[in-house]
Amino acid sequence: MKVFYNGSTGSLGQYFEASLTKLGIEGRTLHSRLENSGTLALELGSTPAVVPGELLFLIHMAALVSVKACEEDPSKAFQTNVTHTIETVGTFVRWARQLNTTPVVVYVSTGHVYKAPSERKPVTEDDPVAPRSVYARTKLEAEKRLQELAEQLGFLLLIGRVFGLVAPRQPSHYVLPGLIRRVRTKALAGIPGLDYFRDYLDSRDVCDTLALLCATVATLKAVPFSVLNICSGKGVSIRHMVEEIIRAMRPHGHQKMLSSMSAGPGRPDDVPWLVGSSERFKTLTGKNPHTIGLAETIRDTLSEGAQKSPQN
Repeated sequence: MKVFYNGSTGSLGQYFEASLTKLGIEGRTLHSRLENSGTLALELGSTPAVVPGELLFLIHMAALVSVKACEEDPSKAFQTNVTHTIETVGTFVRWARQLNTTPVVVYVSTGHVYKAPSERKPVTEDDPVAPRSVYARTKLEAEKRLQELAEQLGFLLLIGRVFGLVAPRQPSHYVLPGLIRRVRTKALAGIPGLDYFRDYLDSRDVCDTLALLCATVATLKAVPFSVLNICSGKGVSIRHMVEEIIRAMRPHGHQKMLSSMSAGPGRPDDVPWLVGSSERFKTLTGKNPHTIGLAETIRDTLSEGAQKSPQN
């Protein structure tokens, strides 16, 4: 088996090579931009010889992920997350077929495609979908079109719905760097959705999960489920995350800062509680996707920031 993947510079993809290496899986980064399927065809054509009949995986992580950017330009979001995604997958599958190999596509989607839960219980893969943001709507549309393409071209497709992401290296629009910035500047009043609960996995755990799914599918030579949640199965409030950041950054003066926190309104697409069920993944692999705790992620994030600081 060989694993090709895009989105390698993103909040998730930058950790994927290490996850493949841990399992001894041969990986290859695809650098072509989503809007340029011609360049992708040339890039794939330069791949070293493959063995007829072997499984060739495409892990599709590349996307326009900023909710704000998607809301500001829905047309661009649709083009990137739907149109160009379908073109990319189609180009990969047709190339793999020409080499008499078996293409497998793992599409990284989002847990935000699910309908807002009516009660606080983990969302399963069989629960109804009703995306509330442009970003989530484009991801669900891509899921549907990929399923149609899989039927048309006859390739194996697995949709992984990733819930919240935290990681040591993330753009500023993600929740963890945004909250660290608030703590650093003591701007703790009016934090949006302070008492909302989300399901967070460290990007390194998510990448380990994706790599393990590749290995599992390669062993089974089949995709047992069309959709799989990639999540911790545990709810974490934004308030708790802020508290952990304060304790890590200001261990001797955290009580005063804790008392200065107050909540502000969440985004229009936000819901008070969204936590996924990881039971299907555990049943399939025998593993728990959640291995890196929030406190460890925060420590690693602060350490990364200290190393990049000019005074260091």
